[in-house]
Amino acid sequence: MKRIIFVVVGVIGAMLTGITPASAATSPVDCSTGTYTRVYTSYMPTNMERGAVDGRSYNIGANLAYDYEICLDIPDNETFSIEVRIYNNGSWSTFTDNRPGDKIFRYSLAPNSFWQVYGTLTGPGSTYLYYTWNEKRL
Repeated sequence: MKRIIFVVVGVIGAMLTGITPASAATSPVDCSTGTYTRVYTSYMPTNMERGAVDGRSYNIGANLAYDYEICLDIPDNETFSIEVRIYNNGSWSTFTDNRPGDKIFRYSLAPNSFWQVYGTLTGPGSTYLYYTWNEKRL
């Protein structure tokens, strides 16, 4: 009985003093402040590459160049590796961002390009995690 009371008092004391687990670290990136014109929330299996993480199976550019800014909101302490595969005038190129945590990144596309966005979200095995893709054209 003494142990149960001690544990309950310890938990209540930690709650009152604002102690949180070390794994509850938060990112300095705040996607709500960027005036993004498109917001896409989805989920994906962890530790597997998946296409269309931007919510589109493919993207076809017109005769203009495009610059995008993306703010990616993912669960704390996880990593979402993004790869944009771009085809333009007979050649392929890629843009990759492997930084951990929430992130803001930009990529540019030439006129008449075709691109796809792939991603791998790290996390506990055999789980699905939610993410939010915030996008605006610059």
